[in-house]
Amino acid sequence: MSYVKAVYEAVKRVLKLVLLFAVIAGTFSYAMFQGGFVSWFLFYTVATILTVMLLYLAIPLGGLEMSRSTGQEAAVAGSKLTVDVKIKRKWPFPFLYLVVEDVMDEGLKKQLGNTPKIIYYPTIKKELTFSYTIPKLKRGEYAFYGIRVETSDMFGLFKKERYVKAKGELLVYPDHYHIEGWDAYERHDTETRMSTSDFVEDMTSVAGAREYVPGDKLTSIDWKVSARTNKLMTKEFEEYIGQNFLVLLNEQVSDMKADTLESFEKAVELVTSIVMYSQQKQLDYGLWTMGEGVVRFPLDRGSDHQQVIVHHLAKVKASRYGHFEARLKEADDQIPQGASLIIVTTQITDELLERVNVLTGRRVQVYVCLTVTTSDRSRWEEKRFYELKRQGAVTYMVKEGHFFDSLETDEGERYETIS
Repeated sequence: MSYVKAVYEAVKRVLKLVLLFAVIAGTFSYAMFQGGFVSWFLFYTVATILTVMLLYLAIPLGGLEMSRSTGQEAAVAGSKLTVDVKIKRKWPFPFLYLVVEDVMDEGLKKQLGNTPKIIYYPTIKKELTFSYTIPKLKRGEYAFYGIRVETSDMFGLFKKERYVKAKGELLVYPDHYHIEGWDAYERHDTETRMSTSDFVEDMTSVAGAREYVPGDKLTSIDWKVSARTNKLMTKEFEEYIGQNFLVLLNEQVSDMKADTLESFEKAVELVTSIVMYSQQKQLDYGLWTMGEGVVRFPLDRGSDHQQVIVHHLAKVKASRYGHFEARLKEADDQIPQGASLIIVTTQITDELLERVNVLTGRRVQVYVCLTVTTSDRSRWEEKRFYELKRQGAVTYMVKEGHFFDSLETDEGERYETIS
């Protein structure tokens, strides 16, 4: 198809040249046979115009040097980005018009609202510049590809176009909220002060036995109790509440509507806020993002750990595909012992309720944060919230960076909140 198009363009170009020579030959013949001032004036006028057109055709656009400057390779969501494009000309030959377009990622183009393009009219300036601004950047990874220029003669017979590769990358990190205090952290801070010997004793002392739950390690099965009861029983150790938090981000969304995607962005901002707060409090924290795939960051602390996680959060994308609950089930046995789980999601499903029930049954402290764009909750959400609370999970609903101070169900339950 491209070969046919190339042949078509070549034939069209030849026909245009033939047309030009036919015009000049016709006016010359008319002047020779007719004679007089008018006929020769017509010939010289046409000849001058055609000469200028041929000059446009002869001068290459390779004499243009183009560059782009953003002043930064990274930004924070919500900040402003100003881009400067410069075109330098080696020859100040005037053009009828010159279209300059900055070719970029579709995501950036949508945020700008239109194509970053400008038209220059006849000028002899050697350096041309234009700027455009994206007032409010959205989180994500973006790319600039190149700069395209286009011009033609006054009749539009000969168009010239040149594309210059000017690659650039822009990484927009998620915004975050300042968390002044959270009972989940404060409780850990006051309850985890113990000596090494106390810690070992606490982790190895058996408190009792419970019925086996899929995902329990075989080494924790109490075979004596299982023999007496004729069913598998698992040893229950004394619960250790450590300063370890594992944050799980659900990348799966119900649809790709604007409100749903906005809720997902709020979820990413919440996870970033939790990471920043954990770093500030010098706690061990990890992150698992689950959707079409799984990316895991183990429990750790420090600025390097924080930077790697936030860099990943800048790139995560919502997806309708994948299965968060199935991924979580597969990774049950990889959850660090003693770590509390913070599940950040845009939806609560029956499968999620089932997984939370299994986790709380294994004495794992679970926090579920649901990000929403409206404070109105359906009866379905009310029931799911109550069910999570009944299972032993702590629930939060987050809207516009605010954690509700009084989340109540019809049963009168009040939920713990973040200040």
